[in-house]
Amino acid sequence: MKSRQEVIKAFAELPEDITTRDIAGATGRGVPGVQNWITHDKTFPGESAPPRGRTKYRSKTKVLEWYLSQSFAGDDRLGPRAMGESARRVQPELERMNIKELAGVLGVTPAAVRHHITANQPGECVDPFPASGDDGRRPWPQVRSWLLRHDDPLPGPGESGAPDWAEVRGWLLRNAADGLEHPDAEGLTLGQRDLIERARAAKAAGVKIPAEWLSEVLGIEDTRKVGRLLRGAPARAQPARLRPTALARHFGLTVSQVKHFERHYVPEEFSDAFPGKDESSTRDVGDVRAWLERNNKLPADSR
Repeated sequence: MKSRQEVIKAFAELPEDITTRDIAGATGRGVPGVQNWITHDKTFPGESAPPRGRTKYRSKTKVLEWYLSQSFAGDDRLGPRAMGESARRVQPELERMNIKELAGVLGVTPAAVRHHITANQPGECVDPFPASGDDGRRPWPQVRSWLLRHDDPLPGPGESGAPDWAEVRGWLLRNAADGLEHPDAEGLTLGQRDLIERARAAKAAGVKIPAEWLSEVLGIEDTRKVGRLLRGAPARAQPARLRPTALARHFGLTVSQVKHFERHYVPEEFSDAFPGKDESSTRDVGDVRAWLERNNKLPADSR
């Protein structure tokens, strides 16, 4: 989803008669979403020019006028650039957040966060939106870094046909000094995390980064740790909260068993009810283990 001003700017660069795909690109929506407007909103502008095959055209001016009149196009809706600016400013207390928590920190709606997740899926783009863990939460440093580089793309090839290393190096180090006073559980600052995430994105795009240089800049002598970080496999502590499927796998149960506990052992009928879930459908792992042990329902190989 783009801000009002970003949409206006994008439409200004389009031809007079535009396609559904043009509208999707200019508004930051998916093609199915635009088709939904066309199908279900009688006020959406009709065709303005003869179709070419199956491609239909509409007036850029009328579509923009319609879009700006909608409630979702208000000035309070932040686009990706504004979200990046918010990400740079804020200092959230949580290191891992679900979609609603990310939206709250960034000052946008959950739908805006979901849009970026859906539009930037692994396998569909070089730099996908950070994936969630089994608990439905995403690491804030990774989300922050993704937003910061969203409008700060990797430098393109130079005259030689390959990216200029000096430009790439400057891009990698763009935010290296950020958050020095807030190291994470592995002792890495926000700036170091951003460098790691940028290096991962650059490698995915085919850029070769000298391992010795990266290790020196990060201040990490153990190249194996640097390699692990670049693979996106940071050291993980015991999960605090998990969703039903991951919870079942963690304790050696079936998903059906977890759902049975959830439906049958309810507060209205049992003083020792099955631990409740939060809005992300996750449960506290420690609470669940204690409940399973008290009620003799923990599989023998999980004790």
